[in-house]
Amino acid sequence: PKQELKTPFNCLEPNTRVRLQNLQKAPEKNGDMCVIESYDVKNSRYVVKNLEDQKQYKLKINNLQQIVPGAKVYGLESNKDLNGTKGTIIGYVANKGRYWFRLPRHISKKPRALKPANVLLPDNTVVRIIGLTKAPQMNGKYAKIISFDKEEERYVVQITESKRSKLKLENVVASCN
Repeated sequence: PKQELKTPFNCLEPNTRVRLQNLQKAPEKNGDMCVIESYDVKNSRYVVKNLEDQKQYKLKINNLQQIVPGAKVYGLESNKDLNGTKGTIIGYVANKGRYWFRLPRHISKKPRALKPANVLLPDNTVVRIIGLTKAPQMNGKYAKIISFDKEEERYVVQITESKRSKLKLENVVASCN
């Protein structure tokens, strides 16, 4: 009997909004907004519906930047009044190590550049592990946030089907870049 292919635990959920990026064959589509419809386990591709042209595409995670609503500003020293403010991650600039974070319009019309250490991601966000020195083999792997441990200031993340770990805010990014 054929074994049923199971969707991995660390996949982006259906209805997650994403922006297309890093497309080589259709660079004009980079920046288009899409919604995840499903995950094609056999081909390791996301099935997305492009909100611009209403077409369906099958793409690797490297071509998707998830949009993360419900993220919170956390631990800022300079603009302490922003701490606790909810906003949306609309991008990530890898070479600067900063999220593009959109705050509510009445606070700021322009997105702010915030370090991952200053953004609390919501539970169930798919993240990429970065910057681990004691377990460098985990860097680049995808995990899912289960919760945030306030006392330890660490995310509890699902790193394999059966293993969870606690990671600092700066050791996960909601981006494939």
